[in-house]
Amino acid sequence: MAKTPPTDDANERVISLFRDANLPEVPLDVSHMPGAKPATPARSDDAAAGAIDLTGKTKVVMAIGLGATGKTTLLRWACERALERDEGDHLALATVDPVNRELAYYFPNTLSPKTQDPAEVTAWLERMLTWTMHQQRSLAVDFGGGDTTLGRLAAEVPDLQQMMEEAGVEPVAVYLLTPRSSDLTLLAAMEQTNFRPKATALVLNIGRSESGKDPRDDFAQVRRHSTYKAVLARGAVEIWMPRLYAAKAVDDRRIGFRPAMNGEAPEQGYGLGPFDRSRVRHWLAAMEDAFAPIASWLP
Repeated sequence: MAKTPPTDDANERVISLFRDANLPEVPLDVSHMPGAKPATPARSDDAAAGAIDLTGKTKVVMAIGLGATGKTTLLRWACERALERDEGDHLALATVDPVNRELAYYFPNTLSPKTQDPAEVTAWLERMLTWTMHQQRSLAVDFGGGDTTLGRLAAEVPDLQQMMEEAGVEPVAVYLLTPRSSDLTLLAAMEQTNFRPKATALVLNIGRSESGKDPRDDFAQVRRHSTYKAVLARGAVEIWMPRLYAAKAVDDRRIGFRPAMNGEAPEQGYGLGPFDRSRVRHWLAAMEDAFAPIASWLP
């Protein structure tokens, strides 16, 4: 006797027992994978709210910090933006670093003292600031690693900040910091001189933190230091500067960030490959986002 074939409904019931849709969901652990932790800590809304607006004002932007904190990288980025915007007609660049005057590689018109004598360098900086106040032209200054020229001038002229402000020039102090607590030394010294611009940024350079480690853990000791907290309490803005993974490739070619992103080659050698161009492109976008709260402070 022939068996009655199963109906479609019966087939469906049997087959459904073996379908993947009935398997339990497998939990996924990605905590050990790259990117599981934020590459850059989220920006606090308080940062934008606490930043004064310097739009349209003459500024002296001072990159201050010990060696290898990222001062020149930051100014290169900021000055490239200014040049793209208005060809730098209202911006002068200067470097006070007695040894490493790297800014001049990228901006040939960068000014610098012709001496390393501390007293003469201080006098040179005084002349630069006087020129800025008279000409009402913004200035960006790259102070060398651990350079104390600004501190000496502030000690000799205790009302330096007030004098600049009354002349219509806004001082902008940008302190570059790594996870080293010793990086706070210059910050503490400048605060002691009472040179405390309303526009003060504490820039935590993630590029100098341990790769793969949450930057908030790496910078924890710096951020809980009494000097750091006191400067934040008086109105400074905290900025997390993103890591440029293609930094060495760009620096080796001595070219600007946008030319590097576009694959342009230096006079000798080759441009960046597609992966490094992508890294630079995403870094430029991340920089815009990170520094948005103090965009009006930049050149």
